[in-house]
Amino acid sequence: MEIIDAHLHLPRTQRPWDHGDESFLDLQGELLVAQLDAAGVDVAVLVSHPLFAPGAGCEAAVARHPDRLAAVLQLDETARDVAEQVARLRTRPGILGLRVTTTWPPGNSGRLRAGAYETLLAAAERHRVPVCLLATGDLPGVAVIARAHPSLPLVVDHLGLAQPPYQTPDDPAWRDLAHLLALAEFPNVSVKLSGAPTLSAVPYPYPDVWPHLRQVLDAFGVDRCMWATDQHRVSGRLPGLDPLPRYPGYHSYAQGLHYLLDRLDLSPAEQAALFGGTARRVLGVP
Repeated sequence: MEIIDAHLHLPRTQRPWDHGDESFLDLQGELLVAQLDAAGVDVAVLVSHPLFAPGAGCEAAVARHPDRLAAVLQLDETARDVAEQVARLRTRPGILGLRVTTTWPPGNSGRLRAGAYETLLAAAERHRVPVCLLATGDLPGVAVIARAHPSLPLVVDHLGLAQPPYQTPDDPAWRDLAHLLALAEFPNVSVKLSGAPTLSAVPYPYPDVWPHLRQVLDAFGVDRCMWATDQHRVSGRLPGLDPLPRYPGYHSYAQGLHYLLDRLDLSPAEQAALFGGTARRVLGVP
């Protein structure tokens, strides 16, 4: 069975690298591919971020490993030619779609409702470019987009929930799950299950997480859910950010895969969709 990780970033090296940007990018790609190989993962989708995962670096990594990596880019929604950039996006090898953050920086949720992203979103809908959404704490904002752009493929990152180590989970951690489940009424909305083990209160294989994920699978259907890890956020190895001590939600890459892959109550058809088929179809992984 093919396995696709639908959400990763390029990793930070354990020690400082003083040998130039090009060789650092080569090293990041090699580290990432070695991680995929060790876990038995076939393909990873890199998600760009202006602070720790610049789009140019993601695109260069994809060019170096076109059979293993693809990418989702974040564009400047205020650019005068943003519609033209969106139209050209899918002509760039290995580039699958866009990433929009509605909750960061502060005020983006209000800007979204005021129409700041309308040109970008309309162009994405017109050209069938998937949009991944970091919408933690503002899942109703996803409903606004889904309702206004019914043929635009939307993907909610990280279940739309606050997750450690860079966010403080809600109390209880799954408090806003109902807001996510409400989005299932929109057929153009899909969900990444990324980072779910960070919300567990018990050790691997995190049995307390499963009832919540089963609700998500039942509400959306497995053909609108995709496995992902965001492992370098989980492990505190995002470039440009300080290393983090171990915290309760920390888990290894293998644990982030096998807590779901080894569940006996997932049918072969559900596994095939969750671990690759949905990402192929919704994100257009080549």
